[in-house]
Amino acid sequence: MAKQSRKDWVRAGLQRLAERGIEAVRVEVLAKTLGVTKGSFYWHFKDRAELLDAMLEDWAHVATENVIATTERASSDPELRLKRLIEIASEGYFTDLELALRNWARNEPAVGKIVDEVDRRRMDFVRGLMRELGFGAAETEARTYLLYASLLGKDLLADAHGRFGRKRVLRDSVELLTSPVRTTRT
Repeated sequence: MAKQSRKDWVRAGLQRLAERGIEAVRVEVLAKTLGVTKGSFYWHFKDRAELLDAMLEDWAHVATENVIATTERASSDPELRLKRLIEIASEGYFTDLELALRNWARNEPAVGKIVDEVDRRRMDFVRGLMRELGFGAAETEARTYLLYASLLGKDLLADAHGRFGRKRVLRDSVELLTSPVRTTRT
């Protein structure tokens, strides 16, 4: 029987959450998936609630802080960093998990608070990039909102872009959102 780490349990829980929802994240099921006994779980966690907290923490770190760090390392140019962010988001490996977490948050206020904090952190990052590009306050806010909504919602829509394809349309959307055309409002 293979020994599993705390991180293995967290990742298995996140995978199960993404595939089946929060109700399906059960110790017995995860133990079977990992090929270990429930005793292994209790070696790493005192209860299911502690696992769920660790899952939220891992998601927030990997899908936000790691993405921001990777984006920051890409370039000193804010437009190139935005393009790198889009590349990461286009990979789509967080889509099912994002949806499952947001569904969980609708029914659990404490989870909703964490999702809101993650959204704020992500939007603050994009907002900073928009400011670096020289947009005024109102335009920065609008562009940040549009970009973040696009990244979150891109996989909810059918890929009905014809010959252009989703990746190209997303890339072109970023070009539009970062173009130097500015309004006179602040």
